[in-house]
Amino acid sequence: MDKKQPESVIAGYLQKLEKLTASEGSEGNYAYRGQANAEWKKVESGAFRRLKTTNREVFISYHEKELLEPARMEGHGVGEDRPLYDLELLAKLQHHDAATCLIDFTRNFLVAMWFACEFYKEEEEEKDGKIFILDTSDKKNFLSLEEKDLEKKVRPILTFQTHDEAPSSKEETILSLPKPSWWHWSPHGLLEQRVLKQDSVFIFGQPKMEGTALKEIEIKHEHKDKILEELERLGITERTLFKDLPGFAYSHGRNKSLPRGYGTQKYYLRKGNEALQRDDFKGAMADYNEVINPKSDYNEEVKLNSDYVEAYFSRGVAKSNLSDLNGAIADYDWVTKHAPDLAPDYVVEAYFNRGNVKFHLGDHRSAIADYDRAIEIKPNDYAATYNNRGFVKADLGDHSGAIEDYDRAIELEPDFAEAYNNRGKVKATSGDHSGAMADINRAIELEPDFAEAYNNRGNVNRSLRRHSEAIVDYNRAIELKSDFAGAYFNRGNVKFGLGEHRNATADYNQAIKLKPDFAKAYNNRGMVESILGEHRNAIADFDQAIKLKPDDAEAYYNRGLAYDSLKDKEKARRSFLRARELVEQSGNDQPLNLIDEALSKLDNENNNRS
Repeated sequence: MDKKQPESVIAGYLQKLEKLTASEGSEGNYAYRGQANAEWKKVESGAFRRLKTTNREVFISYHEKELLEPARMEGHGVGEDRPLYDLELLAKLQHHDAATCLIDFTRNFLVAMWFACEFYKEEEEEKDGKIFILDTSDKKNFLSLEEKDLEKKVRPILTFQTHDEAPSSKEETILSLPKPSWWHWSPHGLLEQRVLKQDSVFIFGQPKMEGTALKEIEIKHEHKDKILEELERLGITERTLFKDLPGFAYSHGRNKSLPRGYGTQKYYLRKGNEALQRDDFKGAMADYNEVINPKSDYNEEVKLNSDYVEAYFSRGVAKSNLSDLNGAIADYDWVTKHAPDLAPDYVVEAYFNRGNVKFHLGDHRSAIADYDRAIEIKPNDYAATYNNRGFVKADLGDHSGAIEDYDRAIELEPDFAEAYNNRGKVKATSGDHSGAMADINRAIELEPDFAEAYNNRGNVNRSLRRHSEAIVDYNRAIELKSDFAGAYFNRGNVKFGLGEHRNATADYNQAIKLKPDFAKAYNNRGMVESILGEHRNAIADFDQAIKLKPDDAEAYYNRGLAYDSLKDKEKARRSFLRARELVEQSGNDQPLNLIDEALSKLDNENNNRS
């Protein structure tokens, strides 16, 4: 479930980026570099900061004599299956903090924002940040490093000897090279996960970067905390960006500051959210508990604020995923009581989530009441609330009410595939097969990998006696979702109807393997076994179906038939009588004729014997 977030600070900076990079003829292949302190005016390579010269020969010789040759002598120049090329070895050295000609950029603006907001020294916390922007598709200044260039030694690469205009004088400086005089290279597949996670690109060629090719966006220091919170929701954190061991160790070095707000409500809330995102629900619970009832010596005095509300709400999500449904309801209860004053954005979400939990507990009426309340507060914002309320109404047999809710969900969100699928399912139940097919086709058009929609379309095709089309749909549903017990069951039903009894049994077997409490699958497998004369196996399956669903009149009736086939008339009669009792209790008299015929047949046989 998506939470509706307050206005995004990041969105404002993305708009600035769009305005800044809007230019005719650009291919928009941008690279970004974030710096925590906007007072750092220059973009320089580590080699330049170490050498403090732009002399071409000194610059190149440094890489040859001080970096590459000693590194190879120490055994660092070999990859997994071959020696590393010069540039690959330089990238590896750069990765481990050596001063090289390579300047780190990223293709991901949001990653650059993280580096512009995350401070490494206390004095940087109150400084504005900066993001440098390069258009590497500008062929006047940039050249893409191709595979054939990668095999070259560092000297021809740094002197751009892929050009006819390459300089020959050793006295020339790197800065005097003809344009283009910058390479861009994305070494994906070469280095550890950090390069991939940071979407890294190396810019190199000159020792330092100056001129109009470099554009800038300043990040206000008062926005940094909010930006980091938003990036965290998007999965961009120090933990995700520094995935390899060297990166992890670097980010936790002795000279690094503790994480922003360490030990505060915000810190534990952030850690809880990170755990929740990676489905570590127990870990998330522990962190949210530290927000709500702190035990840590670091923690500040508890503040009843929006963070506190979010901790309760998110703990409810964690409890729900841990099947502590009553505990989840208790947390959502707290949010609905306190959030209107502290964090109104969470009120609708709490009613929505609580409705979902109550539905899973079988409390349909209370679930609808929660959805009603959510819709009352925000009638035009949450298509999912209408969709879920429609689902509950359909489960209660209120098909017209369900369709009204699905209509409204689709009105609010025209590309809502799930709502189309659900509406199609209800239409099929109501006998509107053409309307059902149109809705389910639309759901599949919107989400081509929607396994449940293929399963539902298979059901419609089966109702229309288009058996081959139904099997194709069930096959596709299983292909997309290999643990889809319902699709195996439905395909088994089609094969059963076509007389393919062994194939039907194989599908029922798989459905039961995937879902051991699938009462209907036991019942139908028992029916096939009865047809095949395997009456004792059939009775065992009917027994299991009854154990799982004690009010299943059909399973009692089928068991009665199996006992009758084994000439156990007394057990057959008891099964038929129980089936009749359950049918009468249900108020659906339609099956009574079949049951009465079976009982009458038993009576006639008894009379004939006497």
